[in-house]
Amino acid sequence: MLHVGSAIPRKRLDVLFAVFAALRARYPELRLVQQGGALNGTQRAQVEALGIGDALLQPPRQERATLAGLYRRATAVLVTSEAEGFGLPVIEALACGAPVVASDLPVLREVGAAACTYCPVGDVPAWVESVAALLAGHDAQPSREARLTRASRFTWAAHARTVLDAYLRLLGTSTP
Repeated sequence: MLHVGSAIPRKRLDVLFAVFAALRARYPELRLVQQGGALNGTQRAQVEALGIGDALLQPPRQERATLAGLYRRATAVLVTSEAEGFGLPVIEALACGAPVVASDLPVLREVGAAACTYCPVGDVPAWVESVAALLAGHDAQPSREARLTRASRFTWAAHARTVLDAYLRLLGTSTP
């Protein structure tokens, strides 16, 4: 499993670690790669208390190609945040074909749409059941093709077109 994001409080690593610990009880071979920053003292204490330190990997910052490889190999990408400005890890994961389980936030639904599975923010039992269903093959996760198709909407060309259209509307002119 993979989490990409910093260790700041709004990323809810407390939820991530609690979910992972519960899943590891069912799947002892499970590993969690947390890419994105050093844990604080409270987070390190939680990892120790849950007994998951041996299964938690925190590699140093990775180059894009290596990060893409982590996404492609992930059995699931978990986005446990309680607030996000955009949700880039969701798009990155979908672009690599990885299944995504994300917090049920409007911004993450806007980005991931029907290509992701959503769980209530901070609801550890709901997260455990959703991810366990995915790991067991019982989750009706969107197909890899659907994930790739969703991610393909987020290109620099599409973004530039959106910005251009907004400026043209402000100027009261039509699209060239």
